[in-house]
Amino acid sequence: KARDTIKIISERFDSEQWNMLARRVLIKDLRCGITAKTLNKILGNSEWKIPVFEVQLATDSKGHPKKMTGVCRLEPKLDGVRTIAIAYRNGTVMLYSRNGKEFSNFPHIAEQIRALAQKHSLQYDLVLDGEIVGTSFQELMKGATKKDHVATDSDFHVFDIMNLAEFREGHCNRNQHNRLLALSTLVSMHGLPNIHLVDGFDVDLSNEAGHKTMTEYAEKCVLEGFEGIMIKRLDAPYECKRSTFWMKWKPVITVDLEVVDLEEGTGRNQGRLGALVCEGTDDGRAIRVNVGSGLSDSDRDSFWTRKDELVGHIVEIKADVVTQNQDGTYSLRFPRFERFRGFEPGEKL
Repeated sequence: KARDTIKIISERFDSEQWNMLARRVLIKDLRCGITAKTLNKILGNSEWKIPVFEVQLATDSKGHPKKMTGVCRLEPKLDGVRTIAIAYRNGTVMLYSRNGKEFSNFPHIAEQIRALAQKHSLQYDLVLDGEIVGTSFQELMKGATKKDHVATDSDFHVFDIMNLAEFREGHCNRNQHNRLLALSTLVSMHGLPNIHLVDGFDVDLSNEAGHKTMTEYAEKCVLEGFEGIMIKRLDAPYECKRSTFWMKWKPVITVDLEVVDLEEGTGRNQGRLGALVCEGTDDGRAIRVNVGSGLSDSDRDSFWTRKDELVGHIVEIKADVVTQNQDGTYSLRFPRFERFRGFEPGEKL
């Protein structure tokens, strides 16, 4: 039916209109600088409103120091896949990514949530917000995306709860403290092997002692292998958008690597630099990574015209963490170009 509808629509456009507008709308590549959120502000609650799937997202704490006050909950920032679990009263359990993509490769988690819901005889459809964590991030992503892979060695760490009507509305007015109490009552009473409450504690950030406690906890979490910490206001509601009600603190590392190649971009970057291919050793680890973020349009143009000159130069790269690949080699998570380190190949300044 969808195919036939597209064929009928295509006959209403000439080739240029089809290629430049209709086709790009269908493949979600219109690139006109607007999102579903922008359109929905205009469309309101009309029949044309675009359905969206959104969760609460955290803001980087480094940009909001004045928001770091009051009583907050500190939790480790888990290195996993954000997951929304919906337990329906009829016994159905569905798992979704933060963008609404269905996860079908974690049946053991869905079954344990179903058992949990049955023990409590739910009076309403329930939403659990959390993170699925595996033995490694690479294995977890393979388990989440490959249809023929069942990831049984993964756990669901839950950090929030609400009913489905509130989630669909995009707002749960119960504050963080009360939601945590409800979540603790639901989960902690039962010894489910793969469902866990996220550890954490409350701290008052209105004074210097609280900030000292937070800093020490953040450093401890990083040493234990976590990405950083989450900072959540206990008096705040749950909102399905990015908010300072939740903030994240993550360390930033810098690594100096040598440019060994330059790759041409695709799409809007065709004909200019797409990514710097970088290699080098840091703390005894051989790292190879493609760096395509942090580059301005003028960087992409000028670097591409000088591509033969740039091989061998040292570049400073910002990243979240050094990661290990399945073959034992190393890379960087979220690498961003910062600057060249010298004027000559191999030079550091």
